[in-house]
Amino acid sequence: MKVLKGFLRFILVVVAIVLIFAIVIICTYVLGSPNTDTGTESRNIVSGPWTEVVGDDPKAELYSFDFNQSGEFKIAKGDKQIADGWFKIDEKSRKIKLLMLPSHYTEEFAPYVNYKVLSEVSFSNLKFQIKEAEFGKDPEIIKDKEPTVSFLIREAGDKEGSGETLVMNCKMYEYTLDLYSSEHDLTRNA
Repeated sequence: MKVLKGFLRFILVVVAIVLIFAIVIICTYVLGSPNTDTGTESRNIVSGPWTEVVGDDPKAELYSFDFNQSGEFKIAKGDKQIADGWFKIDEKSRKIKLLMLPSHYTEEFAPYVNYKVLSEVSFSNLKFQIKEAEFGKDPEIIKDKEPTVSFLIREAGDKEGSGETLVMNCKMYEYTLDLYSSEHDLTRNA
């Protein structure tokens, strides 16, 4: 009887540790918001939707990425949404870590998902230039100098680089970052 009680306590402790670990991971994604300080890569990435375009034809869009200020993301292929959930940006390693519920991504995106809920997007070549905002107006993207970035998503579990990889060169045609309606202190970065 004592052995059974000891075994049950051990199992309950292991379950409690795993549950606490899962809650901490989920809360860091769900409750964390990206850094929107002026000059950070996080601010540039969440400033508007990114669209992959083949050549210079905007009608040939393949993938689109939307990372918003509250820490939520959406990935679409054409008009069809293929994944959504929460994200956090690691500027040092230039990666965006994604957290999705198992029912919030399609079979098409499934090869890029680890442990049924996690995925990772690397980014590089981030070039961002916007027109200075006039008083009382929102900043605008300079035409012919749209922000650009390259996103790379590797197949889950692919450490050697031999699996399928999505490489998308994207542009931002619309600037949607709205700090005026947010809770941030705009005078801090002035």
